[in-house]
Amino acid sequence: MAESDGNAREIHNRADLLRIMANHWWLFAIRGVAAIVFGVFVFLMPGPGLLTVLIFLSAWLAVDGVATIWHGIQGRSNRNGMWFWLDGIISILAAAVILFAPGLSALTLVFVAGVWSIMVGATRLVLAFRGRDVLLGLLGALSVLIGAWMIARPGPGLLAIIWLVGLEAIIAGGLLIALAFRLRGVAHRNTPHAR
Repeated sequence: MAESDGNAREIHNRADLLRIMANHWWLFAIRGVAAIVFGVFVFLMPGPGLLTVLIFLSAWLAVDGVATIWHGIQGRSNRNGMWFWLDGIISILAAAVILFAPGLSALTLVFVAGVWSIMVGATRLVLAFRGRDVLLGLLGALSVLIGAWMIARPGPGLLAIIWLVGLEAIIAGGLLIALAFRLRGVAHRNTPHAR
């Protein structure tokens, strides 16, 4: 009996997480578009100076963090809301470090970006596992792998790292937009006025 109560509670928590995400599917779309714009900018204009790239990277991390915290606010009654908060706070802190400390050496910047990528990826993997969501799991795994590579091999040069961050942004943006449209479908199926 206790096992069935635990299973029912797990299913209820998963449904709450999915409902929170589906009700605000458009935030995933905004995050995806911001990521793709940032990634394209990095590839098209790698030469305008590191400061410009850092400002755009910081803006992308801030948008991602604020949108993720909004999900956490919406899920405050759900134990999964804590993971959204953690994801968002990590992104905002990384944005602040990158924006307000541009004098950091290239290796420190690579390390900060790598640590951010691993930490955010880990929180997204937890959310994907709890919500049984493959796209969010792919996004988390991608972030962890790229973050680990950035920390393990910082020597390829800052331009390569910037391009790698741009590539991650484009792929993550595509995954976020795909997730947004899937969540939109879930939201419309659960809306009483949906046809």
